[in-house]
Amino acid sequence: MAAKPETGTPPLPRRRALQAEQTRRDILAAARRRFAEHGYAATTLKDIATDTGVSVQTIYDSVGNKPELVRQLNDLIDAEAQIGEIVAPLLDETDPLVVARAPARITRRLIERCGDILRAGLAGSYTDDGLAPALEEGGRRHRAGAGMVAGKLASLGALRPGLDAEQAALTIAALADTRLALLLIDDHQLTVDQVEDWIADTIVRATLKP
Repeated sequence: MAAKPETGTPPLPRRRALQAEQTRRDILAAARRRFAEHGYAATTLKDIATDTGVSVQTIYDSVGNKPELVRQLNDLIDAEAQIGEIVAPLLDETDPLVVARAPARITRRLIERCGDILRAGLAGSYTDDGLAPALEEGGRRHRAGAGMVAGKLASLGALRPGLDAEQAALTIAALADTRLALLLIDDHQLTVDQVEDWIADTIVRATLKP
């Protein structure tokens, strides 16, 4: 009689897949810590491998090179910052002020929860051209979000006279850019509360009817 498989134990291929995914997560977590503490340029794959307890080759096999580490960390941003819980209610929102101020809330949330990832990508871009695709993807998502907000304001008939949705999207994208928020924090010593208020108030003045 054939032995019954152990209950509660995933089949071998499934266990291997789970182990591989856990290894990938551990590598990304170690990379995130290293980038935050030592900076992108000063961090090597060997450092990350040592922190994770794996070989450098395992990092290449599981994730890829340093720019790919940043790209996959970028993929965590929207989920970790829970941007969807800010965006979803806007679909039915009818108050232009609430809609116009939403990008500032999103930028604040990104800075508070994922500022270390954003800083790593920005700092690394000065020395590593390989980060360009990851940063462009982040920029594309940001511009798409600004376009959605501008389109909503246009549908509510709330835009300033002479300002169309495309121009409003450009304005919103520029003002709510996390790079500008980091500049306001680092160079002008604004708090996150002040940054959110400044972005929100400036978007309202620049895009909405008086």
